[in-house]
Amino acid sequence: MRMPNSLSSVPAAAVALALFLGLGPAAADDTADCIGPDPVLGIPACTRLIETAASADAVVAAYVGRAKHHTLQNELEEALADIDETLRRDPNHADAYHNRGVVYSFQGRYDEALAALDEAIRLSPATSAESRHTRGRIRLATGDLEAALAEFDSALAVDARHVDTLISRGAAFQLGGDVERAMADFDAALRIDADNRDALSSRGVLYLATNRLDQAVADLDRALELDASYGQAYLNRGLARFFQRRFAEAMTDFDRAIELEPENPEYYFQRASANAVQGRLDPAIADLRRVLALDPSHEGAAATLQRLGVEP
Repeated sequence: MRMPNSLSSVPAAAVALALFLGLGPAAADDTADCIGPDPVLGIPACTRLIETAASADAVVAAYVGRAKHHTLQNELEEALADIDETLRRDPNHADAYHNRGVVYSFQGRYDEALAALDEAIRLSPATSAESRHTRGRIRLATGDLEAALAEFDSALAVDARHVDTLISRGAAFQLGGDVERAMADFDAALRIDADNRDALSSRGVLYLATNRLDQAVADLDRALELDASYGQAYLNRGLARFFQRRFAEAMTDFDRAIELEPENPEYYFQRASANAVQGRLDPAIADLRRVLALDPSHEGAAATLQRLGVEP
């Protein structure tokens, strides 16, 4: 989903858009919320615009915005209904096809997602980097590393400064064991956007994987300075600190990751592993059982409990 910048006040662009679409100054707040990042504000704002907008373009824009917010809330069927309505009103709306592809990918409907993204690319090839990037993410999710890299290359051919694609291609290179090219992509992403939390976290994970623990912690520290609610960064910093034998700090990071994302089984598994290594078996067993409650197919948790001689 193409995301706008987060803005704390009504942006001038939103006011201009409201006036251009015939909404009048009173609709500027709703326009700002509809195109903004907060679904709680955005969904009712977009709905009001759909009901009151004076032009067809304004209604289409509001449906696009509401679909985005429904997607962020994981209300995928509602998102698809708004996307369908957008395309009924404007059959050549490239962003709507892109967003349909994103929603389908979240639902695991990968063939349909790829078809929708193809249509977005066909309708707007000059601005297709994000759709090509999303196709690459789908290829990666289905285990086709070579096809994923080809998709990422095509996205960067359209926009060589597309930071999300650089991060994703770096992760794909790392998955394929090409550490040097992975690092080059993460570095390139950070040259473009030095405060990109995902690029910092990804490079931190690569440093962790290559046993450069001080560099890993430094990158993850910075990622958490930028976003203190970034659960994955706490987990990875906890791992780096654990390998540095900074056990108390590592456990604090694992605890914080779980506080932020209490339904993530991997966080409990890593905390369990750290406790088990330190001989704290009771909390380790409790976490392993929690892993299996969240993900009964988690082989690592089941195998660890078996090694410990404990029933799941």
